[in-house]
Parts: sequence; C-alpha cells; structure tokens
Amino acid sequence: MPFPQIAAGALLLAAAGCASSPQIQAVKAQESLVSAEGSEIDVTVELRNANDAPVELTTWEYSVIINDRVAYTGSWVASLTLPPNDRMLAELPAFVPASFGDLTGAEWRIGGQLTYRATGKLDRLLYQLGVNHLTTGFGTGGTGISKAAPVAPPKVKAAASESAPAPAPATSK
Repeated sequence: MPFPQIAAGALLLAAAGCASSPQIQAVKAQESLVSAEGSEIDVTVELRNANDAPVELTTWEYSVIINDRVAYTGSWVASLTLPPNDRMLAELPAFVPASFGDLTGAEWRIGGQLTYRATGKLDRLLYQLGVNHLTTGFGTGGTGISKAAPVAPPKVKAAASESAPAPAPATSK
C-alpha cells in the first residue's frame, strides 16, 4: 500500500477518534484561608462534556490573574471523569499574595491548558499508540472573590444540670 494511502487512513482514524473538548466556564472564586502572607482561593469552574462517552481529565496548567496582574501560576492534577453529555463542578486552588490587597471587588481570570483523554474504544487505542494526547486551552473569569467563611467556635456540650433528678435505680422483682 502506498504511503499517501496509509497516511490518509491514519488521519481518518485519528479524526474519527477525536472527542469534543470539554467546555470550561467560571462559576465563582472564594477565599478558603487568609494569612498575613496572602489568601488561598478556590476557583470553581463548570465543566461540560458534549461527547457520548466519558472524558478523563488529567492535568490543569493555569494562571490566576487579579486586576490584570498575575497572582498565581501552577499545575493541578485533575483526576476527574466527566460523564457523557453532562456537566460537573471542579475547584482549582491558587494563592494570592497579600500585596494584592482586598479581593472583594477584584476582577479575576483563570486560564491555561487542560489535558484530557477521550474514552471511546478508538480513542483509547489512539492514546495507547501515543497519537491521541488531547489538550484544550481555556480562559474564563468573573468579578469579586468571596471572603472565607468565618470559622465557628467548637460546640460545647452543655453539662448536666445539678438540679436534674438522678436516674432511678433499676429494681428487680
């Protein structure tokens, strides 16, 4: 078989096995912990899978930008499987230095690259052959980063009142 026919066949197989990229949309950003050094934040994103098969998310490479300044750049292992034709929420952590000031009304963006793996039979074969390593770029954002929820003091169990009657002793007949 001539090389052009083999190459054309391989391209058709690769195209047939390609899954649609997951869609990523920002939902919110919230502080999870505040210290003198800065704030740990969690950015919640909604992921949508338009495929008829699950999509396995493997790695996030992303940056968080606050008021047009890069606050954080890092990687996060996704370890999620998006069900077919469904959506789910995921949280991406970041650290914002204290020098960024009050984050309450800040404009923020998160963006980068998501590596994923399609799970159809042909997609798995192509992945194992090293042909089908999929990535998608993303960029989304919002305004305002919610404050960390205040930590409630531990609940203390009320001591028994001394005026309460003592339990009656068990009697046997």
